[in-house]
Amino acid sequence: MSKKVWGKNMFLNRRNFLLGIGAFFLFSKKSFSNQTSLKELMRKQFLGSNNAPIKIKEFFSLTCGHCSNFHIKTLPQLQKKYIDTGKVQLEFIDYPLDRLAVIAATLARSIPTKDGYVEAVSILLKKQKQWAYSKNPLNELQSIAKLFGISSKKFNDISQNIPLMQEIVSKMEKESKNFDINSTPTFIVNDKYKISGALSFKDFEKELLKSINANKS
Repeated sequence: MSKKVWGKNMFLNRRNFLLGIGAFFLFSKKSFSNQTSLKELMRKQFLGSNNAPIKIKEFFSLTCGHCSNFHIKTLPQLQKKYIDTGKVQLEFIDYPLDRLAVIAATLARSIPTKDGYVEAVSILLKKQKQWAYSKNPLNELQSIAKLFGISSKKFNDISQNIPLMQEIVSKMEKESKNFDINSTPTFIVNDKYKISGALSFKDFEKELLKSINANKS
């Protein structure tokens, strides 16, 4: 896939994507019974307190340029004002737009530390141009994996962990149907109100407050 596609916010052609990733699963000869259960690897990942009154689901792709922009420019301000103060919990929902994003999400979910997923997502989005636009993106992903103590052999295993990839894509499909997601980034506030696009903090906050007021009415 080209730089233009990887770095662009695009609508997901679900049928074509799933046919492609389905073929990838079908023709891959490697199967896994990982020591870490799929349920554990697919556990909810979030920032903020479970007691936060506002729950936001973020649907993002690690190869989406607008997702990267949101995480670099808007999320730090959202975290400071709303997440760290206990007002908002932000849940990360993997919504990979291409096969490379599936592999990257698989890597993030395989980091063997408590906060590894969140840290990996942050690094992958900040360094997106370095790996997603590379001529050898898997080599670049492997370099990032080393930051978390993952060996070349372990990375090779992760990049071929088809059951985990299938779980990621299955969850993506389920969540997509539940909330009618068709682009990234998309945010669902308290399972009702939708915010779309990589908005500035000012604009995101405006939409967030609007959603809160709408939920009260």
